[in-house]
Amino acid sequence: MTESKELIQSILKANDTKDFYPIFTPSNPWPTEASEQETCRLLVLDSSFNPPTKAHAQLLQTSLASYPSNFFNGSLLLFSTNNVDKSLTGASALQRAQMMEIMARNFADTAVGFTPHGRFMDKAKYIHSWFAERYNGQLELYFIVGFDTMTRLLDPKYYNGMAVQEALAPFFESCHLICADRGPEDVDFWTNTYSVFDRELITRIQLDPITSQFSSTLAREAIHQDKKDLIRKILDPRIVDFVMRNKIY
Repeated sequence: MTESKELIQSILKANDTKDFYPIFTPSNPWPTEASEQETCRLLVLDSSFNPPTKAHAQLLQTSLASYPSNFFNGSLLLFSTNNVDKSLTGASALQRAQMMEIMARNFADTAVGFTPHGRFMDKAKYIHSWFAERYNGQLELYFIVGFDTMTRLLDPKYYNGMAVQEALAPFFESCHLICADRGPEDVDFWTNTYSVFDRELITRIQLDPITSQFSSTLAREAIHQDKKDLIRKILDPRIVDFVMRNKIY
């Protein structure tokens, strides 16, 4: 990881004022090219990755499996350095980028990108801007979100008095959401949500009950308490090795 670390450090330094930039791409060009008549579809897993867990991996895997083969031209692990609700603690931006690359290499056509923006509309705007010359508006983003993130996204407090449907209308012109919900107890939420937003815009998926509990917070707690068996259940072995070698938490 030494060469990768130095390369990532140089990328971070060179791009620290940009609104979006890739840290790692599995191929050049990435994502795979769509034909002139086709829309490029990019699957985006946006998270803090502090550290990446098996739940993150299953979110990506389950989302990919929920669509036809080759539906997506690529996947992106996205980290927001200025999250709306969180400050940067734990792993550094460099360490997160390194761990995200480890995870990305487990999936075909999966890249790692950074943005300073915390709002989904801003993230979408600047990812589109990055690819504007290649796709000229023919790019659709599919953001994977957890249920808590979904409820925050639909929370009116973030929209300065504007109706949520009106505020999100520009976002849904070229973006979709894939939400990992929690099952039957969310019936009222989804009834209300689908009364406002088209079902084609928001897809629901579910993780298995055990993996869905594997949060980054639980991973950090297990590391602090030196619960080796639990750590191995929550994290990929290569992430465990990286965390332990670098004494991150």
